[in-house]
Amino acid sequence: MRAIILAAGKGTRLRPLTYGIAKPLLPLKGKPMIEWVIRSVLSGNNIKEIYVGISGTVGKDFQERILSHTHGICIDNYLKKVDYGVPVHTIPTPQKETAGDILHILMERNITSGPVLVAYGDNMTQFNVKKMIEYHRKCRKKLGTAATVLLFKAPKKELDRFGIADIKKKHGLTLIKSFVEKPNISEAPSELANGGYYILEVEDVLDLFPRKKTKVEESIFPVLAEQEKLAGFVEKLPFWLDISTMEAYEKASVMAHEGLILPPPLPNSE
Repeated sequence: MRAIILAAGKGTRLRPLTYGIAKPLLPLKGKPMIEWVIRSVLSGNNIKEIYVGISGTVGKDFQERILSHTHGICIDNYLKKVDYGVPVHTIPTPQKETAGDILHILMERNITSGPVLVAYGDNMTQFNVKKMIEYHRKCRKKLGTAATVLLFKAPKKELDRFGIADIKKKHGLTLIKSFVEKPNISEAPSELANGGYYILEVEDVLDLFPRKKTKVEESIFPVLAEQEKLAGFVEKLPFWLDISTMEAYEKASVMAHEGLILPPPLPNSE
């Protein structure tokens, strides 16, 4: 199976750090964030090739264009120096949100069929990748689903921070009826939040991608949910961090240094 990691964000809410360092290269206990995500993706030993979407020369402001281009070069340079045991390719993207960048990568590499695991480059967690892939295949065989989203139980008092899934059961399997983005806590349909990892069957979803700047959650997922083709893989996570703000980065750094979170080991590593 292939994997796509989206790591092209500007990290504006992490400035001034990201004026000098690309967001995916910000360290957590000596390892860049992108390293944590790659290790998480590879932990199930099912991924044979990874495409990392990086920032290219985009934007109207000259300084922003230079900064974006430099960030992409730095990420590419780092990944070329590390042996992950599988090919890791970087692809400059137009930064058209998640759906636009995924479509760009698929078209750039002429990927028109097969499953791909998609991960966000600023979501730190650990989960059973192998188990999720097996569940995805089971749902596809029994229910004809086209995608599976990682779901985790979010703290009840923080439900208004997440995209919360409204789910139902069919033949003992979990289907997502819809996502409610940042609901009022009292009105949340469940406590299951979008974990930022999902598997897409390319041949089923390729024609659903809008040719515009938009998120997968706003374009692809609602269509699949309406067709009962969006499965939910519920996993108990040891931690989940969306490192998109200075506060979140500081929290993650403290947890990493205290040993409360650890990067997954690479497959077959000592």
